[in-house]
Amino acid sequence: MVCALLTVFVSAQESLENDRANFSAGGGFTVPTAEGSSNLNTGWNIGFRGGLNVTHNFLADLDFTYNQWGLTRSALASFGQPNGHADVWSLTFNPVFKLAPLHSPVTPYIIAGAGLYHRGLQVSHPANVRTTFCDLFFGVCFPTVVTVNQVVASFSTYRPGFKAGGGVEFGNGHGTKVFTEARYHQMLVSDGPDMKFVPVTFGFRW
Repeated sequence: MVCALLTVFVSAQESLENDRANFSAGGGFTVPTAEGSSNLNTGWNIGFRGGLNVTHNFLADLDFTYNQWGLTRSALASFGQPNGHADVWSLTFNPVFKLAPLHSPVTPYIIAGAGLYHRGLQVSHPANVRTTFCDLFFGVCFPTVVTVNQVVASFSTYRPGFKAGGGVEFGNGHGTKVFTEARYHQMLVSDGPDMKFVPVTFGFRW
């Protein structure tokens, strides 16, 4: 009788774990592909993912990622400006397939997805702006000049895209896990080459 109750309890615990939602957050560096490396330096990324644990081995998640790169010297020279950056954010649906049994301390997984991508480009140069500074302690205000980055040109577009990759998470099967992953992204562009890049991300998963 006791053994039967323990079996039911363990099964219920595993069922609850499978029914739980999941959430992850991380950041890392982003490498442009060969086509983009002449215009973009290695950049950085942040990402958030969450959804439903359909089973232990299959997750249905929504994913938001943001990537930013500084422009190379040659790209800035073509614009005739000293500063600039490009960025891409995406909102996608991502099935995730885990490749290890429940409670495994190391779990490799594969992930793929598709959805909406936004690409932006901005170039700027330093400029002096007159403003008023107020010292709240002494209660006085006086005019001053501050240096800011003045945007001289910008561009943005929305297009569909997709991603695919994999990673490994580490933990004891309960609570917080750490993970590392890499994904290939491709934003489909109608008036030029597709935007392609590979973010490498490190983070935590609950």
